[in-house]
Amino acid sequence: MLRAALTTIALGTTALAAAAAGPAVHRVENHVAGYAVVLPAGWHAAVLRDDGSITIATYRVRATGNVSVRVPAGQTWIRLYDEGPLSALPGGAARIGVLPRRLPPVEPYEGFGPSRRLEFRAGGHSFLAFVKGRASVDVLPTLATIQVTARGQALANIHSVRVLGRSVEGRPIRVWRIGNPRSHRHVLVVGCIHGDECAGMAITVRLLNLIRPTTADLWVIQDLNPDGLHAGTRQNARGVDLNRNFGAMWQPLGQPGSRQYSGPRPFSEPESRAVRALILRLHPQITIWFHQPQGVVRAWGPSVPAARRFARLAGAPYRSLPWPAGTAPNWQNHLGLTSFVVELPPGPLATISADRYARAILSLAEE
Repeated sequence: MLRAALTTIALGTTALAAAAAGPAVHRVENHVAGYAVVLPAGWHAAVLRDDGSITIATYRVRATGNVSVRVPAGQTWIRLYDEGPLSALPGGAARIGVLPRRLPPVEPYEGFGPSRRLEFRAGGHSFLAFVKGRASVDVLPTLATIQVTARGQALANIHSVRVLGRSVEGRPIRVWRIGNPRSHRHVLVVGCIHGDECAGMAITVRLLNLIRPTTADLWVIQDLNPDGLHAGTRQNARGVDLNRNFGAMWQPLGQPGSRQYSGPRPFSEPESRAVRALILRLHPQITIWFHQPQGVVRAWGPSVPAARRFARLAGAPYRSLPWPAGTAPNWQNHLGLTSFVVELPPGPLATISADRYARAILSLAEE
């Protein structure tokens, strides 16, 4: 009876309501990628949080990245990916058709092994499915129930990169844009501003390699001080502490090469001018600056609530501390923008810690 009911669903549609009306089906929502699918009775699903893919099977499965699974005899296994909105595939969207009326033949695919590959459109998104094991007649009717949710409509994973400016010695300062460019939620992350405090770049790498989609418009500067990183110095190539070179409460500090030399005047350095131009154009709702080695999240004034929230998400201690003169967060706070510092512990950042901070950034960005 279930099979007869499901096969009446028109392929290529999102007849979720019609399917859900049947007593022997159940709706599963992928809260990471933002879509729902209706499964036949006895089928199971597990979502992989790392990339938002979902495994659907006629037997109980775990959320795992392993795609070279051996499917038990007589069982069906599906790995389903939301490839993003068709609008994000300029020139390529036309090749994505509706769900076919029959399963394609089994072919060898790298990683997946022999399987059936389906690429189709649903709810304005492009989907990719790999089917292994028994060619159950319920596969296509199940995929036909896909419905993109409100979260899915707000998600995108657009990647672009451009040169924001150049350092004193001519090295490029690049900014990556990741996520949904239509979002009004702009978030800026800077992995390194002091050339000898660059453990935050391990976190920004996670963001640059982001697989799962996000609702936010995420801007990432890996390294604002490439000359300092190259030389292993806190300052840039002219001996200026870039985080004392911003306009708010700027004051002359030190001499060229001294630890907190603030430069001859506010924004005297090409690196600080480059990020100033981006911030004035973007007006990010949140900016996170990574430093070392105090191992604490710190903020002052209107940025305190967001910083406290980030500290809880990242499992890090928090302290309210006034901003030193001429710092980037101080300048942004004077503009009415939320900006705070994450001081990482000394030394290289462990992979598990970098992942935890990256997840905290995404959670805060999507709130």
